Amino acid sequence: MTTTTPSIERSPIGNQLAALTVRNLRTSARVPQLLMFSLTMPMAMLILFSQVFRSVAAGPGFPAGVSYIVFLTPAMLAVSTVMAGTNAGVSAAIDHTNGLHDRFAALPMRAALPGVARTINEAVFTLARAALLGIAAVALGFEFFGTALDAVAAVVVLVTLAGAMSALFGLIGDRLRRPDVVQFAGMMVMMPLMFISSAFAPLETMPGWMQAMATVNPVAHATDALRAHVLGTATVGDTVSALVAAIALWAVVTVVPALTRLVRSVRAR
Repeated sequence: MTTTTPSIERSPIGNQLAALTVRNLRTSARVPQLLMFSLTMPMAMLILFSQVFRSVAAGPGFPAGVSYIVFLTPAMLAVSTVMAGTNAGVSAAIDHTNGLHDRFAALPMRAALPGVARTINEAVFTLARAALLGIAAVALGFEFFGTALDAVAAVVVLVTLAGAMSALFGLIGDRLRRPDVVQFAGMMVMMPLMFISSAFAPLETMPGWMQAMATVNPVAHATDALRAHVLGTATVGDTVSALVAAIALWAVVTVVPALTRLVRSVRAR
């Protein structure tokens, strides 16, 4: 940290963000065990879930002519992004515990930059996880029925969701400031995001209240959009709805707290 601080102090915003992003990537790389489990856990879940829940494909409401591995893989892309988002929360809490957050606050840089750097870090690892997950899925019989444009749109949806999850769990980390507490709180937030969606079974098979909650769940919208792009049936509305839901969540957890702080500072004057 002592080697990067001077460059942060003297550099414009772009260089400051680059220095923080490199720091985050290096920090992740210094714990290879954590990095390995973070990247391979989605593959293990894909293999287990595709075998344990494959009977869902024979149930009512399941899309005709779609295998469960094709149904599940897009969902696992979204779900693994949510699970990895907790890393941003733990990272934020560790920065508070180590006093690094206070150091950042004393530097002449924008307060939002550490959070943006964490988001970029999560986006990079999201793409790496997606590549590994895709390899595992193909080995299990996954097929992609969409076009090149569908693939690009799916990546945009996934990266946007990663940004929203990083902001959400980063806010939790900033508020709770203890890595162990953040992990438990992250689980409580993560579970409804994952399961109140069509990730593992069609929404039509779920209670009405869950279907209603899924309409405001960005993970549900992302899952539906990713699945539609995989099947080649996506519309512009599918992609827009997933992007709007993720951006709305990002706005709530970033813009609203910033505006609240601004109002308080104005009143204090």
